[in-house]
Amino acid sequence: MRLRILPAFILACLLPPIAWSDDEGEEFFEAKIRPILVQHCLECHGPDKAESDLHLTSRESILVGGKSGPAAVERDPENSLLVNAIGYATELQMPPDDQLDDGQVALLTKWVEIGLPWPKDAAPILRADSEMVVREADREHWSFRPIENPPLPTVTNTAWPSTSIDSYVLAKLEAANLKPAPSADRATLIRRAYYDLIGLPPTYEEVQAFVVDPSPNAFEKIIDRLLASPRYGERWGRHWLDVARYADTKDGVLMYGDARLRPYAYTYRDYVVRATNEDLPYNQFVQQQLAADLIEPPVESWRLAALGFLTLGRQYDGNTHDVIDDQIDVMTRGFMGLTVACARCHDHKYDPIPTADYYSLYGVMASCESPAELPTIALGEASSERDDFECALYGKRYGLNQFVASQHAFLSDVARNRTGDYLVKIAAERQDPLENAVFFLSLAPEDLRPSIVIRWRRYLAEHAVPDDPVFGLWQDLMQIDDATSGSTAEAFATAAKTVLEKWSTVPGGSESAQCNPLVLAALQAATLNNRGDVASAYGKLLVEIYEKSVPSPRLRGEGQGEGLNDRSLERPIVAAAPNAEGPSSGPAVPGPPSPPPPAGEKEHASANDAFDLEVESREQLLALLTSTSSPCHIPLGQTHRYTSRAETDQYYAKLAELDLMAAISAVASPRAMVVFDKPEPVHPRIFTRGNPTLLGRPVARQFVAIATPGDRQPFSNGSGRLDLAQAITATDNPLTARVIVNRVWMYHFGEPLVSTPSDFGRRSTPPTHPELLDHLATRFVSEGWSLKKLHRWIMLSKAYQMASQVSEADVAAANAVDPENRLLWRMNRQRLDFESMRDTLLAVAGRLEDRAGGRPIDIIGDPNVACRTLYGLVDRQSMPSVFRAFDFATPDQSIERRPRTMMPQQALFALNSPFALSQAQAVTRRPEIATLQDSSERIRAIYRAVLAREPDESELNASLEFVTLPAAPQSALSNWEQFAQVLMSSNELMYVD
Repeated sequence: MRLRILPAFILACLLPPIAWSDDEGEEFFEAKIRPILVQHCLECHGPDKAESDLHLTSRESILVGGKSGPAAVERDPENSLLVNAIGYATELQMPPDDQLDDGQVALLTKWVEIGLPWPKDAAPILRADSEMVVREADREHWSFRPIENPPLPTVTNTAWPSTSIDSYVLAKLEAANLKPAPSADRATLIRRAYYDLIGLPPTYEEVQAFVVDPSPNAFEKIIDRLLASPRYGERWGRHWLDVARYADTKDGVLMYGDARLRPYAYTYRDYVVRATNEDLPYNQFVQQQLAADLIEPPVESWRLAALGFLTLGRQYDGNTHDVIDDQIDVMTRGFMGLTVACARCHDHKYDPIPTADYYSLYGVMASCESPAELPTIALGEASSERDDFECALYGKRYGLNQFVASQHAFLSDVARNRTGDYLVKIAAERQDPLENAVFFLSLAPEDLRPSIVIRWRRYLAEHAVPDDPVFGLWQDLMQIDDATSGSTAEAFATAAKTVLEKWSTVPGGSESAQCNPLVLAALQAATLNNRGDVASAYGKLLVEIYEKSVPSPRLRGEGQGEGLNDRSLERPIVAAAPNAEGPSSGPAVPGPPSPPPPAGEKEHASANDAFDLEVESREQLLALLTSTSSPCHIPLGQTHRYTSRAETDQYYAKLAELDLMAAISAVASPRAMVVFDKPEPVHPRIFTRGNPTLLGRPVARQFVAIATPGDRQPFSNGSGRLDLAQAITATDNPLTARVIVNRVWMYHFGEPLVSTPSDFGRRSTPPTHPELLDHLATRFVSEGWSLKKLHRWIMLSKAYQMASQVSEADVAAANAVDPENRLLWRMNRQRLDFESMRDTLLAVAGRLEDRAGGRPIDIIGDPNVACRTLYGLVDRQSMPSVFRAFDFATPDQSIERRPRTMMPQQALFALNSPFALSQAQAVTRRPEIATLQDSSERIRAIYRAVLAREPDESELNASLEFVTLPAAPQSALSNWEQFAQVLMSSNELMYVD
């Protein structure tokens, strides 16, 4: 029994560390724990039933426990009854009939280990099938109210504001009896502007030119020049890549080397940079990332790469539901600050987001798929090498397409010919254990496909009703066992005969539909001793109809590559017309229709009627196996999910070979990682408790209710992606504009107006300046959704130009009222992020290279790589330690803001890393420094290169003393190089005031 729990503890160790914040713990509970409790535990330990007096509906009830004592002990999973029971480690084994998988056991174990976090203001768990209704009262939350431009507040110090922004900031300060800090000096201001807009330091010459510029619009000219720089798109594009969870690699655990690369991921990064540089209006920026392929008139080909926003997330080992969940999460949190993904398994516990809204968006994303061949968005330089590569790539892709077409035809044919096996399986067992298991298990050729079993079960649940001409009879026959429990085969046969007699006398036009005559005849001719016989008779009839109706030879395993489209059998179900004379008798599977009798006009008409009825009956049954709504239907793009073990391995090997060819080729043309709409959109249904095998009520593909001011209308254009993009960017959507201006404000001031940039729900902290937020959003939209205009407007304000350092007396007075500077009485000092830090070291060393996009480069393995950090390889599965040490955004999910830590590794990087040592050496080799013989002049030159200023007298003297010291015998650097290294690791360089 201990063997069962060991993997769970191993998996638990792989989950995030124990030192979680309250918010992280509560989010973990909502996303991972609550669904398990609802699905597997509440039936016996819920609000209406508590076996052994144990309720699992609240944290308190779990800690109190039941007759056997506390169900869990905080931070002690080994001694927690709950963990031992679900791990089947003791005689008490829970759930008794639905054992949890290792992943679920690991999650519950981790939950106990981190102290059973439970949202403080959440209601007890009741059930997961409620239907939340969004009320008008829900729209009273600040972020759900319409955006209105508030009037400018009245301030006492009317001389201070230079823009409307300043009036809102000053009003808050005066209300708190605070005063704003004085303006920063020009050297500080230009450095702040450079890092904010391009992420690089100004040179000494640029600083001096600004300091002595007497024109009143000198700073305005600096802003305009930086906004026009191509470096601007690289800086602000990287900010967006955090939100878009960008990575250059796949997330396969067993992928190594070049095989882990996504060869065309970089095209999304380059799109973001280019679109940002051209100041693409933000509403169009959003729309292109969701529906660039659907916009009319068609966009330029390079803009198709915007769809990487949807395709560059984790693939979750091919679990489509998790992939779509990730897409919904990044889309709703990134664009609108809504945590819609929390409603996957139940209505949102805090915000007015019903589960139905989640599955409305699910239907949009599920109606799309990625093509096997990605579109080329630019041609590489013409050469024989490129031509050879493209020819080789075409050949490999053609082979893959042929393989898929062959497998699709073969598997579709097998699924139809094994209809009887599927029906017998469903008739024999009411619940299939595989239906609640993972779907990526390897399959043997003889295995029934779980997805098809589920679809047949689902189809019968919907169609085995009294008015269905094909499966109404099935329903009555399947109920015989329940009505005659413990009956013999003879009793079943007798009861079945009675059912058949009832159906044979159903008149046409009655409330109950007439039975399909071929179905009735087949069952009358069969020996029915149990439910399996009924299923076999149905299966035999359907397969024989299929075999006699398909004109071309079927594939038997070798594969001809013909596909099913050649058969032209995909058609909608045709309902059988009622026959006033009742069903005809005859063999189970009639042969070709007999020619009409030569006698009499009346007899001739009657024969034609019989002929038409038989054709309609055949078509009705044939459509059950061949239409796109058939349980046997396998979408061509999903063929690999149905193949057997060996063929699945072949498919993924062929895909990997294509990616590897493109990843290692220097001449491969860039392609966009797009999606396109499926021929028929998915009509979504709620997954009860998030379980895709438990379908609830259907929902429309439509926008979330809380962000829709008026009556919602279902999306009507294809998948609904373009409708969705337009709804997100609609001017009456109260969220999108607020969210983006809050993000921009955060990067300029170090702190956002709303402290949770990706969550504007009820649990968010209200904005510090709500009127300013709405004023920013209003002006942003009215000025054409231009980010560059927004930057300019913010940076020209007195609030932005305040100093970060003020007198001790002013600091003490302000700290007593606002120690966190939430009211903006001074500018926040900010540490350089990883990209700016690394790029700055390259820039002051004179080594930074200009680059215009392209494939990622390993910037960690080779210290001599001198491109901007933006172009460095982002490895989702193996993030370099230096990335983690400097708080780089994890690409596993959308990141609203990076953490800010201080740890020894950061200082050690500046002291010991080969990269930092190399840049220190490069500084001393700059021509304007290396050629100087006078030590004082050389020190001044290094100060100008690194810190963009002259040293004062005390600094000059200390520097002279340092460089004349005896060289350390084991140092890798000379005194001059060490001196440059000291300046390059100083707070003055690493922080922006």
